[in-house]
Amino acid sequence: MNPITIVVLFIVGISAVITEMFIPGMIVGITGAILIITSIVTAYQGDYSVLGHVLTISSICSAPLLLLLWRKILSKTFSLKTEVNADSSSVMHLNDFIQKEGVAVTNLHPSGIALIEEKRIDVVTSGEMIEKSTRIRVTEVSGNRVVVRSVKS
Repeated sequence: MNPITIVVLFIVGISAVITEMFIPGMIVGITGAILIITSIVTAYQGDYSVLGHVLTISSICSAPLLLLLWRKILSKTFSLKTEVNADSSSVMHLNDFIQKEGVAVTNLHPSGIALIEEKRIDVVTSGEMIEKSTRIRVTEVSGNRVVVRSVKS
């Protein structure tokens, strides 16, 4: 294999590893690593030891640079910027619906959607089936599970 092909193989391998940073999935990154190793091994086998040394040193020096690039630049791109607190989630607001009345928007067999205080909420019954447009009352809230039962007229 001629030296130009070996260098192109190395560059394609480095490009694949860089692409892996933007499109995670390991297949492109592993392919890139295999191409880099193949180019180095091929350089040494083809009596291009100077090229082999250059590619080896380049890959050793580029590894920390790629890690630094990934850590400093790309981690900001793919990371969450806000925290999710249990206190700020909608689960806390569901507790406000205990003993409130509403209307079943869908048939509750045993789960469905109800309209309580003009808000659509996913609800479940304690086992009974409730028809659409039936008045319901919230009896229990456990996490994001809202339990309702029909109100007797």
